[in-house]
Amino acid sequence: GDFVALAEALKANTSLTTLKAQFNNCGPGGLTALAEALKVNKSLITLDIRSNNLRPGDGIVLASALKVNQSLATLDILGNKFGRADGKALWEALMVNTTLTTLNVARS
Repeated sequence: GDFVALAEALKANTSLTTLKAQFNNCGPGGLTALAEALKVNKSLITLDIRSNNLRPGDGIVLASALKVNQSLATLDILGNKFGRADGKALWEALMVNTTLTTLNVARS
């Protein structure tokens, strides 16, 4: 999917600071690929992936990236369909992440 290709580009990119990819369908494997890219990308500061049809379990995948990412300051995941386990995983990631200052989880 498109998110997989985007994630591959993010792994190598060193200058992009803002990515707005809202209102897309992340697709199978898309969020996993994006999370892996976030683990190594050091330039992205703002990520907007609201309303991307993310499902229960996807928040856990995203949280794994937030635990190691050291550049992201703003994350917008509004309007997705996360479950309780996703919320717990995101909360745990916030306990160790030292750069994220803004997180929008409304209607998620």
